Amino acid sequence: MIDFQRTGLTFLRSSNWRNAREGTDFGKMKQLTINATTRKEGGSAASGRLRKEGKIPAIAYGRSKDPTKLFVDSSELRVALREIGNSTPIVKVKEGKGAARTSIIQEVQRHAITDKYLHVDFREIADDEVVQLEVPVHAVGEPWGVKNEGGTLECVAHSVAIRSLPKNIPDYVDSDVSELKVGDLIHIKELPVIEGVEYMDHAEQPVFTVIK
Repeated sequence: MIDFQRTGLTFLRSSNWRNAREGTDFGKMKQLTINATTRKEGGSAASGRLRKEGKIPAIAYGRSKDPTKLFVDSSELRVALREIGNSTPIVKVKEGKGAARTSIIQEVQRHAITDKYLHVDFREIADDEVVQLEVPVHAVGEPWGVKNEGGTLECVAHSVAIRSLPKNIPDYVDSDVSELKVGDLIHIKELPVIEGVEYMDHAEQPVFTVIK
């Protein structure tokens, strides 16, 4: 999954939860587009000049795409990452006049002190390419054990591995935790069924629990 310096992915949502079989949207991917320009120069000096101009060096690669050096506008990248928030980092990357291509933001490098963007990796995926990636998991509702037993909801797994075609990749997976009592667990096998999506983690892996 994308490396945003591995900030926590826990995010409690107050929206009502419904089973996937009843038509839940499960946060289908946002259609975000990032404009990119091909660059010829590589190396730290050229990258430094780009950053001074408000541009961020990037690279795009994929199953049928040779690595291509690019740069993107720093402000545009910042807006896109803000929009993605705690969701699956899927965007459309448009290189010049070419068609926008579905891509995963595979990694974002930041400066250790200033936190400014240094480099971004885009992994291009074809429409017919089955991909495996991690998506955030969100807790929905307030657990019974928190309201009535003084417990605390603990997120054991902030994200889950899935396998899917690009069109079926959800922004996130919602899991209803309202029935959890102290000591109860929600495992991978108990997450909602999403059409076209296969969970890749072990079925018995815990995702949420309520502790005392």
